Amino acid sequence: MTTVPRRWLPVVTLALLALAATVTTLGHDFTYDDRDIIFINDRVQSRAHLPHLFIETYWPAKYGGDGYRPIVMSLFTLQWVAANGAPWIFHLVNILLAVATTLAVYWCAAAVLPTLGAWVAAALFAVHPVHVEVTGNVVGQSELIVALCLALAVGLYLRRRKTHELTGRDVAAISALFGLGLFTKEHAIVLPGLLVAAEATVLPGDEWRSRVRTMRPLLLALTAVALAYLYVRGLVQQDLVGFLEYPMFRFLRMSAIDRIGTMMNEMPRIAQLILFPTRLSADYSPNDVLVANGPALSQIPGLFICFGTVLLAFALRTRAPVVSFGLLWLIVAFLPVSNLLMPAGFVTAERTLFFPSIGAVLMAGALTEHVRLHASVSRRRVATAGLAVLLVAGLARSIGRQRVWKNNDTFFVALMHDAPNGYRAHFLHAKHVGLKGRLSEMASEYRRAIRIFPFDAGMTLSVADAYTRAGLCAPAVALFELTFGVEPETGEGRYEYVWCLARLGRWTDVRREALDGLRLVPPSDVRLMRAAVVEANKALGKGSR
Repeated sequence: MTTVPRRWLPVVTLALLALAATVTTLGHDFTYDDRDIIFINDRVQSRAHLPHLFIETYWPAKYGGDGYRPIVMSLFTLQWVAANGAPWIFHLVNILLAVATTLAVYWCAAAVLPTLGAWVAAALFAVHPVHVEVTGNVVGQSELIVALCLALAVGLYLRRRKTHELTGRDVAAISALFGLGLFTKEHAIVLPGLLVAAEATVLPGDEWRSRVRTMRPLLLALTAVALAYLYVRGLVQQDLVGFLEYPMFRFLRMSAIDRIGTMMNEMPRIAQLILFPTRLSADYSPNDVLVANGPALSQIPGLFICFGTVLLAFALRTRAPVVSFGLLWLIVAFLPVSNLLMPAGFVTAERTLFFPSIGAVLMAGALTEHVRLHASVSRRRVATAGLAVLLVAGLARSIGRQRVWKNNDTFFVALMHDAPNGYRAHFLHAKHVGLKGRLSEMASEYRRAIRIFPFDAGMTLSVADAYTRAGLCAPAVALFELTFGVEPETGEGRYEYVWCLARLGRWTDVRREALDGLRLVPPSDVRLMRAAVVEANKALGKGSR
């Protein structure tokens, strides 16, 4: 009678750890991106619109029309309809997905580690504080689903390859998980790379020709799924990447060398967030981020981390295959979001470390097994005590951090505390307090954000628009001019700029800017710009008589 409880004890304890780390979110509101993607987005608030989600971008057009994630958008619709828009059901789904993902990590780890090592890996994953941005924010469901699908896919692959050849049913199951992940969020594309990493490290040592023959049906199926995904996505978005570059990359016209240099400056922080996340933030931006301007000594630690990780992964391939696999998992999973291959819509983002962190906990599980097998009794006791402290500290930090995502009031206050030197923290806080009617505080925070980093044309345009709506044309004009200096070919805000110039009586400038803006503004504004030219001519004509 006792064998069944013992067998299920690891699963139960892991589920309880994941539940404890996330359950406090059940009473939380829609926070930050949740509000734009779900709360004020009528596209996800009706079952009748469900089919259209597969031919629409993730972000609404007014926010740039970025991304293609129809599965998670469909899930948002079903949750909205089920609870009439109440946020508790979205957070409940997040909690259930967090528990399921933790168990999937355990199942995957148990394919390459004994029970204790697999349990330690999944337990550390369950309480990892850097995961809070995913589990506490409703839009993190996409990260959770991808991690769940890919952990199951890799776990299935490892188990089947260790026992016998892959069957057609295995190929179909792994391909289905791959497709579900891709249509949920684009970074699921890394699955084939993870399978190759497994072949290179933890799977039996067949010669490569034999491995290729074994993998061929699955790789062909995964290629077909990826091509189908890219084709459908291409019908919705012409841009393969599908996201606007981060303002720093876009508006500073950063070269690839400078972008990579900036990420080398960030690598020590990224390593710290994965291994020991004492400081967390929902945003990382200048001046909190050190922007590179060519090679510099500050980039050496990041280069050392990157090259050291790659070299260590290959050096340990035979001596410590699970550690090598964990390192390769980190590399493969993080590379698409690292800004090293192509610019992304962020510099550093904690949500992007959720899936790569599985590689780190796999290494921790392997280290646990090494200590269990080779350390003395006293050292094992010390290691057990250290692990207990780490789990308790991680759980406490995760529970405390979840409070940051309770609602926008707590979130933006915390953001200012976490990133006082980041321009976006001040910009986002200003927008929030402006909605609350605290206009003097809004203006102060806007000014501070612009002083820190005046090269985000999207931000300065947004602030100029806010001033225009408030009838404050003098500061609005200054910001419009700053915006167009950074982004001279944009048509956004051109008519508002001309309107403010007219309010200030600067008719010569009105005529010049209206004529220049005719080639840039959208068709809906052309008539307004022509009318502005006519009004300017009348005003200048009166002034000349």
